[in-house]
Amino acid sequence: MASCFTPSAACCSNPPIIGPPYDNKGTFIEVAGAKVYTSSTSPDTPKRALLILYDIFGYSGQILQGADYLAQHFRIFMPDFFDGKPASLSWMPMDGPADEDAMDEFCSGPGGREKTLKKIDELMVQFKQQWPEIESWGIVGYCWGGWIAPYAVGKDTQFKACAMLHPGFPGAKVAEEMSVPVLALCSKDEPESEYADFQPALKVEHEFHHFPKVVHGWMAARGDLSDSEVELDFWRGYELVLKWFQKHL
Repeated sequence: MASCFTPSAACCSNPPIIGPPYDNKGTFIEVAGAKVYTSSTSPDTPKRALLILYDIFGYSGQILQGADYLAQHFRIFMPDFFDGKPASLSWMPMDGPADEDAMDEFCSGPGGREKTLKKIDELMVQFKQQWPEIESWGIVGYCWGGWIAPYAVGKDTQFKACAMLHPGFPGAKVAEEMSVPVLALCSKDEPESEYADFQPALKVEHEFHHFPKVVHGWMAARGDLSDSEVELDFWRGYELVLKWFQKHL
């Protein structure tokens, strides 16, 4: 069972997209010593919430935009697991050993699995104390976050459903231990061979959807929303996520 995330070839080669500034609807707060983006635009007090694990680039405009969309129906919490120091945009696309070494150090350090899972537990204690009206929780992960999320939904998990967006897939053993319904959205860069061991090992309700026209990261930092086809699949993906959690939370 790997303790360190290994980015895919597409993750290492597709450059992030710097789009126009996004005027986020939520706010940044501090919880358990961590910066957290939280958003809720529902006219009613939400009783359902989503913990969002961003990708290695942190708070991109695209992820904040997607989070605010989900915040129409759920309260959103997106912690800054990297303490303001996400992966450098200059590493992508990777161009030699220096970039590779920097990424390896990042994934084993700020992006380490055990460190992140411990922080999730600490944050969830505080979230539940400060927002006691929330009755059910889901977890969403992008790329790196999509690799972490399966580890957080094993036996005795506090989450009721999981969504993995253009994720890194852990192995079959992790899949076997997942105990909540799982949604996976995959780009053209996540072919079936990427999860040939993972999907068959799942013992829970699950759905896998393919988006063959878009690249890895299209729902996050690599989503070029100036491209009409990408924008269409961006929102189609978030609609699937929304419906998944409306069904399972």
